[in-house]
Amino acid sequence: MKYTGEGRKVGTSALAVIRAILVVLAPITVFSLSALPSISIVFAYFYFLYGEIHLFLFVFFLPFILVISFLLLIVSTALFTGITVRIFHLSYKEGAYHKSLKDKQTFHFALYWILYRPTEKLLSTIFIPPLYATYLRLLGAKIGKHVFFGGRNTIGDPCVTEIGDRTLIGGGVTIMGHLGEEKLIIKKVKIGTHCLVGAETLLMPGVTLEDNVVLGGKSLVTKNKVLKKGNMYGGVPAKKIERK
Repeated sequence: MKYTGEGRKVGTSALAVIRAILVVLAPITVFSLSALPSISIVFAYFYFLYGEIHLFLFVFFLPFILVISFLLLIVSTALFTGITVRIFHLSYKEGAYHKSLKDKQTFHFALYWILYRPTEKLLSTIFIPPLYATYLRLLGAKIGKHVFFGGRNTIGDPCVTEIGDRTLIGGGVTIMGHLGEEKLIIKKVKIGTHCLVGAETLLMPGVTLEDNVVLGGKSLVTKNKVLKKGNMYGGVPAKKIERK
């Protein structure tokens, strides 16, 4: 493959300009609304209790209020961004698309990512696996029962990610459903049931792990590769490891 460079991403048409403005304004609006519940708690604490209780007690309980507000910020941000993606149908589909906001799927991709990625980083500050999995489902991921995430994970494209029942995703695993080549390439990543994906592994677009696959830590699974059922793999790039 020979890379020939990229064309104009935004364009000067009215549609392209409007979409570029939305890509800026939409996250500002959604993240601002997400912060309102937390800000309201802190404001109410100062408004109703400052000067009404002893200063020592006011200062003593302030850290608790701030921590509660931060936890609420995490939950409300996940909720607001997830609902926004759902209401406006921002999930994108598999395919090859022009890297321009004039392309509808690329526009959806840009909006989806600018809402999702900061929220995912926020969720990772205090990692709660059930909340993380619920958020991914809200964004369109198909995640089975009893799936465990080890933390520090990067699920690049939840709307094209499938993970089967009783699968363990190790810490620091990156699962990418998109790739920037001549065009924006989006392909589903499928992980079967009873799989184990080792820590700090990278799965590229189009990868399929069939059921009962064990993938060693720090492995690289290149795009469109299929790891067959019941086998063990590892390495860069990942290759089958014969069991003794």
